[in-house]
Amino acid sequence: MSADISFQRGRRTPTLFKLLKERYTKQGLDERYIVSKWDEWGKNRSLSTFRAVKDDLIVGWIFYDRKTSTIEEIFVNTGWEGKDPRGAMIDALISRESLVAASLPKTDAEKYQFLLGYGFRPASSSRSHGSDLIKMELSTAVLLDKTRSAAPLPSYRKRERVAIEKIPPAQSYEEIKQGILNVIEKLGGMRRFVKPGQTVAIKPNIVSDHGLKDGKAIGGIVTDIRVIKALTEILLGIASHVYITEGSSINRSATGKMFAHYGYDEVVGLDPKRVTLVDLNNDRLVEKRVPGSKRLFSRKVPATLEMVDTIINVPVLKIHFAAIASLSIKNLQGAMPPIEKYMSHFFGLWQNLVNIHHLIKPKLILIDGLTGLEDFGPVSGIPRKMDLLIGGTNPVAVDAVAMRIMGLDPRVSPPVFLAWMQGFGPLEADKIDIIGPSVEDVAQKFVQPAIDVKGGTSLTIHSDEACPGCKGYLHFVLSKLRRPDPADPTRLLIDRPFEKPVNIFLGPSNIKEVKADEVNIFLGLCQQHNADKGTHLPGCPPHAEVLTSGIFSLFPDIERPKYADETEESKLKKMLEEILENRKA
Repeated sequence: MSADISFQRGRRTPTLFKLLKERYTKQGLDERYIVSKWDEWGKNRSLSTFRAVKDDLIVGWIFYDRKTSTIEEIFVNTGWEGKDPRGAMIDALISRESLVAASLPKTDAEKYQFLLGYGFRPASSSRSHGSDLIKMELSTAVLLDKTRSAAPLPSYRKRERVAIEKIPPAQSYEEIKQGILNVIEKLGGMRRFVKPGQTVAIKPNIVSDHGLKDGKAIGGIVTDIRVIKALTEILLGIASHVYITEGSSINRSATGKMFAHYGYDEVVGLDPKRVTLVDLNNDRLVEKRVPGSKRLFSRKVPATLEMVDTIINVPVLKIHFAAIASLSIKNLQGAMPPIEKYMSHFFGLWQNLVNIHHLIKPKLILIDGLTGLEDFGPVSGIPRKMDLLIGGTNPVAVDAVAMRIMGLDPRVSPPVFLAWMQGFGPLEADKIDIIGPSVEDVAQKFVQPAIDVKGGTSLTIHSDEACPGCKGYLHFVLSKLRRPDPADPTRLLIDRPFEKPVNIFLGPSNIKEVKADEVNIFLGLCQQHNADKGTHLPGCPPHAEVLTSGIFSLFPDIERPKYADETEESKLKKMLEEILENRKA
């Protein structure tokens, strides 16, 4: 990140307008576009004019729309004679604004190449002011790399509290219930979160059926039902109604089956008139605008979560093969309806997990750390007995403490890091007051998954600078190829020879030359600019189903593994295609 460029608030002046028109004329661009945009900017109250300064000299300007997090224009002062400062200008912008986009006319080839070189990728096209426009999104991998050693501007100033509670190793129901009461008391008491007669939604993690096998619970995969039952029983002493809410993420029509699978009828049995199970995948939806419109302008959220007075987020203490950890920030993905889950992946999972927290705001977070999950979480990992409950009110602070307990640096989880950089809460240990035993007293270093994205004999993987998302999901698919090839059991399927060399590109790097006489597959937003040079698998990161379908097309004789119900995934894909067409229109 460049530290030698600073911003000053500027104004739209006739001199600036003249400079812009001269720049468009010099580049052979239609100046009618900038004339129309100038008039539009005058009416746009969310537009900021940043004057970039270095050594007391004005080096250039950025016109930035705060409402859409979009660079509307960036240009260099005609009197500047040094190195092109635009990269340093964007460095300074993302240090304060985090993830941004850029809009430009399709005819502006010079600016397109500059933005591409910086790390922006073409995401959508439109027509406005008589010109064809391109919207380019900044690669999350590039953003993470450039800001990894930075801190939010401005810094988060409020101190947060996180409660840690040790549960006796026997983990009896009464001990768990008392532990929950202790956490809530440490955080200010129940009436801080729920007033008499109010309604409450509990959001556990019930991602799949993997947490119960042959009638035996496997800890760490889903929220322990004893935690949910005890919390519900406590809430019934003050709340008028308790809703247990979830939208299963793997087989999305199976939330009701998941409730039955894990015995949630027992929770309802505490008071059938006042406890209701809600499948958020089939709930009525309310559309809400995303502040800053990073990646998406709006999201549709379940009406039940809008209706209740209090939401309590109850995730599990577990590793995630792509997000690094699946805790409170990640858990709200399960609160979104199926098409929104799918869109999160397509338009940018990490940012959209942060966006959800603009719209769904739990008052209390209670992490189930009775048993954690290490290695290849969130469903195929190894349970690790922890005997812990972790509670708080701020998702970044709670996740930061939980990750340190797991022996992880909170900065390595993309959604946690982005939430911190965008002002949702503190990662810094000295800004979080721990109530209860110290992190050091309860910490156990969790085993992390060994992510393997090596290719095979004729299959080369180019993963330079890719973020954990694409690497993790690609590992998931490649692991299905590391088995004997039915055509020749002496080799692995991934080592099957192809008529032409096959390349899979992921991450923003352009080091490897793309050869037209080879088979090329490009993954995600980072490789969007190469979409016309081979097969492009969209998403950020691409959904497991998209990757599986695309990569297994190389093996037409092999039955494709199913990530989820094929009918459901096809339906969601069709819905997404319709949404994209409507966006173009």
